[in-house]
Amino acid sequence: MKKMKTIALGLLMGLNTLTFAQTPSQIEQNNTVQDNQQITQISTNAVNINTASAAELQDKLVGIGEKKAQAIVDYRTKNGNFKSIEQLAEVSGIGQATVEKNRANIVLE
Repeated sequence: MKKMKTIALGLLMGLNTLTFAQTPSQIEQNNTVQDNQQITQISTNAVNINTASAAELQDKLVGIGEKKAQAIVDYRTKNGNFKSIEQLAEVSGIGQATVEKNRANIVLE
């Protein structure tokens, strides 16, 4: 009788595992949904540093206040459009750490 209970328990545990297992297509679907959510999140917070006003830059970028936002606009006016996100670190008062914090939300076009 004890053997039967052990076997029955083992079978139930095995079936339970199959119930929660995902097929490769389900895993791929879940990953696609997560990727789309990340893209949506980035696009709603994205700011084009070549066209944004100082107010937009201040609103959308982390660690960018009124003075730094104006410095970005002034740099862009003097030197032309940014060619790379890394070039943002050339703006007075903006370091590489600030660029990295905002990289996912910055676009150039």
